[in-house]
Amino acid sequence: MRLFAVLLGLLLCVQSLASEAPRPAKIVPLATQAVFLDIALNGSSVIAVGERGIIVRSDDQGGTWRQVPSPVDVTLTALTFVNTNVGWAVGHESTIIKTLDGGEHWQVVRYKPEEERFYLNVVFDNEEDGTVLGTDGELWTTADAGETWSLEVLAVEEWFQNHLFAFHQLDNGSAVIAAERGGVFARSAGEMDWQVVESPYPGTFFGVTELADGFLLYGMSGKVYLLNVAAAASDSHQWREIITNTDQFLLAATINSGQHALLVGRGGIVLEIDSDGKLIREQQRPNRIDITAIASDNSHVYLASMKGGIEQLRVDELFAPNNITANK
Repeated sequence: MRLFAVLLGLLLCVQSLASEAPRPAKIVPLATQAVFLDIALNGSSVIAVGERGIIVRSDDQGGTWRQVPSPVDVTLTALTFVNTNVGWAVGHESTIIKTLDGGEHWQVVRYKPEEERFYLNVVFDNEEDGTVLGTDGELWTTADAGETWSLEVLAVEEWFQNHLFAFHQLDNGSAVIAAERGGVFARSAGEMDWQVVESPYPGTFFGVTELADGFLLYGMSGKVYLLNVAAAASDSHQWREIITNTDQFLLAATINSGQHALLVGRGGIVLEIDSDGKLIREQQRPNRIDITAIASDNSHVYLASMKGGIEQLRVDELFAPNNITANK
């Protein structure tokens, strides 16, 4: 397939005002046992978002957790922090919320249930410039800290707008978006337009992260590929498949202190891939419960799963036999 930039619509800039007042999340005794879909580290704190708009945080490396007020009761799918003060989260019903105090309090930036769209990921380069990915190919960007948003719609083929799941940009400005049905969009350093990169397989990519000097994409059926940065937006698509020995869907990843990628997903699968793109460890957790999110710092790994709650453990414990720990 020849590379081409697909721009189905460069639509309006919209003011970040809620069309109707959302309901705040309920403060509930078992909030820390909710199902969480993303985890972020922010200074000495760990923060997670998930079902029913629930947000929890730990200020002692996962020893204890507490619920913090959330202005929405819709599922939150992703969050990110620009610095120790400013953070963003997104979710269902075209929801964007923002914190200015490190995740203790949040305010609604955008809430449009009438649009019937879900936002699936959020990335900010700094306090001003951010990107939100959504269903039906929606790529929202802001250059003024969320005061206004511009919409671009991406598609691999004109008749189908792929859901956009993940975005990653390297320091040199090259960027990749992972999408459903083999959708991969790339942008070279200094370029504005997205180009379609032919995928080596037709399934969905759920995530993309950086590994060494390239992009690591992962998704359905245990599929993991390295995409060469220099070739990401050229006619010489240099893909390398990493054999994972699993057919489980891979849903989330993090880079640990050793610059290895830790991938998790359906059936309790956990993989470790080194900086050369080699699978070095694998484990299927005994309870085989789907893992929905992972984050790591220098000493700990934090896991969210469909069991509910957040687990904290060391990397070595993650790959130890019978490595199930009690929820913290």
